[in-house]
Amino acid sequence: MIKRIKILISILCIATIAAVNAQAKDVKFELTLNKTRVAIGEVTQAGLSFYGTQSMPAPDLGNVNGLDIRYLGPSTMMTVINGNVSSSITHMYSIVPLKTGKFQLGPFAFKYKGDSYSSNMVVLEVTEEKVAREEKKEEPPAEKLNLDDRIFVTLEMGKLTAYVNELIPVKVKLYVNRLNVSDIQLPTFTQEGFSKVEFREPKQYREQVNGLIYDVLEFKTNIFGTRPGEFTVGPAQIKCNVMAKRKMRKSPMFANDPFDDDYGSNNYMDDFFTRYERYPLELKSDDAKMIVSPLPSEGRPKSFSGAVGDYQFIFSANPVKLKAGDPITLRMDVNGTGNLNTVLMPQLDSTEGFKVYEPQVKTEEHTKTFMQVLIPETDKIAEIPKAIFSYFDPNTREYKTITHGPIPIKVEKGKDEAPSQVIGATPSVQIQMPSADETVTRDIIYIKDAPGRWIRSGSEFYKSKPFGALLAMPMFLLVSLYVFQGRRNRLKSDTRYAGHVAAIRSAKWGLKNLKSQLGDPKAFYETLFKAVQNYFGGKLHMSPAGITYSAVEYALMHKDIDMNILRRLKNIFDACDMARFAMSSIDNDKMRSDLRDFNEIITYFERKRL
Repeated sequence: MIKRIKILISILCIATIAAVNAQAKDVKFELTLNKTRVAIGEVTQAGLSFYGTQSMPAPDLGNVNGLDIRYLGPSTMMTVINGNVSSSITHMYSIVPLKTGKFQLGPFAFKYKGDSYSSNMVVLEVTEEKVAREEKKEEPPAEKLNLDDRIFVTLEMGKLTAYVNELIPVKVKLYVNRLNVSDIQLPTFTQEGFSKVEFREPKQYREQVNGLIYDVLEFKTNIFGTRPGEFTVGPAQIKCNVMAKRKMRKSPMFANDPFDDDYGSNNYMDDFFTRYERYPLELKSDDAKMIVSPLPSEGRPKSFSGAVGDYQFIFSANPVKLKAGDPITLRMDVNGTGNLNTVLMPQLDSTEGFKVYEPQVKTEEHTKTFMQVLIPETDKIAEIPKAIFSYFDPNTREYKTITHGPIPIKVEKGKDEAPSQVIGATPSVQIQMPSADETVTRDIIYIKDAPGRWIRSGSEFYKSKPFGALLAMPMFLLVSLYVFQGRRNRLKSDTRYAGHVAAIRSAKWGLKNLKSQLGDPKAFYETLFKAVQNYFGGKLHMSPAGITYSAVEYALMHKDIDMNILRRLKNIFDACDMARFAMSSIDNDKMRSDLRDFNEIITYFERKRL
């Protein structure tokens, strides 16, 4: 009889779990508190986390009697859930209790684009005195969860021996096998003796290791040694949160359950007595030994300035025909694979006869460009001196020198001005006309045949209208200063007005920069996305970092906005996402169309009072 009752209870539990899991599919976000028990006036933070999306606007938590709730802003993280890597957004709120008691937060209901979402419920307990924090002895640390073969980090060095200033590729890989991982931070590792580490956005793929399939996040960067010696790189560290099962204590009545695994059967009750816990985890890889060798002194040219890699050098000048005193622009392009941080401007053999200005430097991927202005001082300059670029090639282990020039130029003499002469009468000298056959060797200076400008008597400057306007200038400046100070005070006190002013400025800034970036889709749409965020952040009195099309649509849903304008705005957000993340090819006509739409959207919202 008891056995049948237990079987019945197991069936009911399985049915209940199935129903709960079916309902849980509708739950898209969760509510968390960093402290569930605080004193009056002590601040705690609540987070509403949405997984698998970054377009959710901040939900309104409403008013809770006895609590002061304020929105802090969004926070985005990468997440691995059931093998799928996605981004998540967490909206953070500060909560300050104003009285004692127990306060229930949630479950919060949220509707967005016709879909309904509901969160879990948490209880906040508020006491008179500050609560003494006790360590949780029940929860085991994440290191004791036996996750060695489920999640780990590796550090891969492109080479273990290198020269000073030589680029070293570095890969940090996060392996995840059937685990839910959230809040993944960028890797860090010790780098004494090496340059600063800057990781790029990770690459996602799957890899089989020892017969298991892992979801892999691969982070790439490059480092270089700054001094010779033997160094230890790493270990690489990644901080994250892992969701792991934690069994609850069973009732004594099931201590000798025949369905337990100890009896060799499947445990149908296991899911019923299991709950998930979030554990902070700090993963570490093995370290790597590196040997950094000094650059050889043998064969080092005098023009060598520290460049290490494999490069090409292009040298040009424009114009090559000019007048003395006119500028010449030199362009020097260094292309190739290597450490562009250590590439300095190639040296000119001589700059005698030129006025030299400081160069402008632009660094792109695999290219470094130097632009310098020279001005020839005389027309005797016939050429621009040769340019010399030296570098050390770590593949061939030898120094190489590239020389270009000299470049011939033609410098014409500048326009000369006639020297001024002073003419005065000399009474003691008798003027004698030269004879007909006498050659005149003196310059002829003509007599002035016009009296110049006449000035009417009484038309002095202090009697003119400009002088009266000049007297009124101090009063005008005083009024202008008063208006300027009033506007400045309003910007400090009226946040909504300040947001509108900032929105207009960001729109003008975006339009100005976007016109100059036509032809470069990546830079164009990054600037466009930033301009849209800044404009609507100021216009709608929201944080620019949390601006998405969904957030704008949610804020304007009761503002009677033209649907055509909203549709064009959504197209701009979609185009920005496509250009920044999908790496699709976009032509100039598409960029000009989006720029025109952005301009018309700004004009529409500036005319419409929100």
